[in-house]
Amino acid sequence: MKTGNALSLASVIFACLIVGGCSSVSKTVVDVSKSSRVAPFSTLQLGEPHPLSWQPWIISRFNRRTDYRVVEFEGQRVLMAHSDKAASGLLQDVAIDPTESPNLSWRWHVKQILPGADLNRRGSDDSPVRVIVSFDGDHDKLDVEDRATARLVKLFSGRDMPYATLMYVWDNKLPVGTMLDNAHSGRAKMIVVESGGSRTGQWLNFTRNVVNDFKRAFGEYPGRVISVGVMTDSNTTESEAIAHYGDIVLQERP
Repeated sequence: MKTGNALSLASVIFACLIVGGCSSVSKTVVDVSKSSRVAPFSTLQLGEPHPLSWQPWIISRFNRRTDYRVVEFEGQRVLMAHSDKAASGLLQDVAIDPTESPNLSWRWHVKQILPGADLNRRGSDDSPVRVIVSFDGDHDKLDVEDRATARLVKLFSGRDMPYATLMYVWDNKLPVGTMLDNAHSGRAKMIVVESGGSRTGQWLNFTRNVVNDFKRAFGEYPGRVISVGVMTDSNTTESEAIAHYGDIVLQERP
């Protein structure tokens, strides 16, 4: 295989892995049926790396893995993420109708922003926190390139590629409300919900209407939510990130 073709294929495969819901997962994870709710971190045992209903989300076997642990932090039981030049996440398969439960609520706490991180630039597209929601949909609507990518996803991961994905992120400079393509796939849109470092070191609460965000991102109504995930990554900036996530909830009203 020519070098250019090899690099192109590698890029496609990486794009497949970065879009939540089609990632490779550890074979030791217990297979659980899809849930109609997101499993809360607050009910887990201390020190548990992840609940049985969550799966390690391995972006690339060449990357270090972010360490996730359930801890007591400021009197609350939450998920801690520690990334030391690492990139991996946690993912839960679900089956939720977003028209009935459109409001996504969560909270996070970031120790500090990542120097040099810029989600608008490939090669520095790290974020200390991400909340990720993937959706089913009519794959026949995808263009030729996206259909080819979907076939590669199925071939290399054994999982179907989500129709579309929303990522809620923290960026250093981009204004809150900015929406941009993930650096590796246009089927994943990033939405900046926090920017700059003025609110590091404190708990921040968010509620987003995923139906409205999906319509803005993709110009149509969403299908069912098929996975919810979190990711703290600092590999491209070769830095360290420490963050905490509270429970994530999809519900009818905030």
